[in-house]
Amino acid sequence: MTLCAKGQHEFPIEDESGAYCPDHGVTLLWHGPPITEDDLLSDDSPSRPVRPVLAPAPLPHPH
Repeated sequence: MTLCAKGQHEFPIEDESGAYCPDHGVTLLWHGPPITEDDLLSDDSPSRPVRPVLAPAPLPHPH
């Protein structure tokens, strides 16, 4: 079982596509094999975010 990020308890609803906690409104969706501790320690992860961070939109110029 996977722990709910907000309640630190096991998700009451979990299947092959994800997990859901109705008490806290937390949903996890699986997009591949579960991440292991070895995955986090490997050098295979990108050194920068895959999706670039967008700059805030400029404010309209007062006329």
